[in-house]
Amino acid sequence: MRSEWRTVSRVHHCPVCGKGDWCGVHADGTVRCMRVPSDHESNGGWIHKPDRPVPPPPPPQLRRPKPTQFDAKLWWETARHVCRVPVLAEWADRLGLPVDTLDWLGGCQVGGMLCVPMHDGDGNIVGIRTRYRDGAKRAITGSRAGVFLATVQTEPDVLICEGPTDACAAMALGYEPLGRPSCTGQEDIVIQTCRRLGWQRVTLCADADGPGIAGGKRMADLLRAARISVRLVAPIGYKDLRDWWRAGARRDDVEAAWSQAKWA
Repeated sequence: MRSEWRTVSRVHHCPVCGKGDWCGVHADGTVRCMRVPSDHESNGGWIHKPDRPVPPPPPPQLRRPKPTQFDAKLWWETARHVCRVPVLAEWADRLGLPVDTLDWLGGCQVGGMLCVPMHDGDGNIVGIRTRYRDGAKRAITGSRAGVFLATVQTEPDVLICEGPTDACAAMALGYEPLGRPSCTGQEDIVIQTCRRLGWQRVTLCADADGPGIAGGKRMADLLRAARISVRLVAPIGYKDLRDWWRAGARRDDVEAAWSQAKWA
């Protein structure tokens, strides 16, 4: 015997909940809705007679859109398009660095923040490091950690240091900079960058504190294991390279202080 119940479909929705599956409609107009309750349960659902008011269907469940991946390169190119050197000059004065070093590192200002791009081992921009006027350091949401590089590589003497401002100080001293975002991490990116750019001999300047020295020793060991010659040094009498530069140190002073460091 043919059933007088018809299952709803995408074409013929349930008159009660508005969905196109699970529910059924009888030939006399009775609805067995599997979602909207009534005072009469039936077969896992609820019966709704056609002569009774039908309750409104539940509101649709809104799906949250998937977050889009952060395009660090596009973000940086857009920000640099509106950046002007006088803006970087303000930051250069604040940080005690030559303005051209901030420019070569790709610096720009957005919303009062100094923004510097970070690169992966292939040279792609993968993140944006930010610095606020109060000295706080963060990153644009969605950024991946990478290294800081000058936009034009010209100097044969490579100096690996910590942070974008030390990378600027390295440029001011006449070195080719490779800045790590912190004293640890991104070791594989450092090695890949050295290989990509053909750097077989580098100076590694660690911050003159416990974590800085420990992180520098680990990085130096990994560079040597990758057959990249390295000498491990630190600022003399100052915490980091930028402070040493601001105190008046210049290339001859630095090289004289580091003359006893052994290459290995």
